[in-house]
Parts: sequence; C-alpha cells; structure tokens
Amino acid sequence: MMIKDNKMKKRNLKTALGLIIFIVFLFIFTLYNIGVFDRPL
Repeated sequence: MMIKDNKMKKRNLKTALGLIIFIVFLFIFTLYNIGVFDRPL
C-alpha cells in the first residue's frame, strides 16, 4: 500500500478542483450552445 503524505493530498485536491471547474465550464458552455441563455455571442 502507498503511504499518503501531505504533498499527495494537496495534489489530489488540486486535481479534483480542476476537474470540477472544468466540468462546470463544459456544462455552462453546452447550455450556451443549446440556447438556454438567449444571448448573442
């Protein structure tokens, strides 16, 4: 088993935050493309 240290924990948190931000960005981008928000680019 791998021993988890603080550096690994911080890296995992950064990766998780990055993924969440990326998913939210994709979600909003998709809604804009579908036309849920009726706003011209």
